[in-house]
Amino acid sequence: MKFVPIICLALVFATPVFAAPQWVEDLCWDKAAPIWFNGRGQREAFIANCIADHTPSSPAKRSRYKKPR
Repeated sequence: MKFVPIICLALVFATPVFAAPQWVEDLCWDKAAPIWFNGRGQREAFIANCIADHTPSSPAKRSRYKKPR
């Protein structure tokens, strides 16, 4: 029972580090609005891809450029 308040505080103060800014989400929702989607989850997949295209990848996943020899 001691750990419940600690877990609750951790969830309250946890912030998404690599979350997309609100303007990117708004841009992607505006791009998806006029498109007619046929299947389930297609709009969400389109928005997820749009957000991924407009946000930089995390520094851990970036590879350094290696000059060809």
